[in-house]
Amino acid sequence: MGKGIIVIKDTDRGMLKNENGKELKYVQSNSDLLGLKENAVVRFDVYHNDATKEKTAYNVELQRTGIIVIKDTDRGMIKDPNFGEIEAVVPFMKERGFEDGATVKYFHLKTDKGVVAVYVELVDPTK
Repeated sequence: MGKGIIVIKDTDRGMLKNENGKELKYVQSNSDLLGLKENAVVRFDVYHNDATKEKTAYNVELQRTGIIVIKDTDRGMIKDPNFGEIEAVVPFMKERGFEDGATVKYFHLKTDKGVVAVYVELVDPTK
């Protein structure tokens, strides 16, 4: 999967800039429902048309990664450029090697108290 930032959004299509700085067209149905907007950090697959040699991004999704700020033994906050600050409960945080300021990926869970992060995992920020 590629990574990038949406630079132009028009309904279910637009342009994004990949991590190499190159612009690439994208198409993603229901993009408003998925929360896609300009300046959103996204992940995507790329379709390469052999006849025209054009590349188009598809399966565009908001990237859910951020920096964790540890509060106590198994609680913290994830600072994510797409979603702001999100509460996270991470069992065995210390034992699993989490450190304050580490980059993590996660899933959203909507609760009666708002959105929380679940399935929090460490990631290599260079990948």
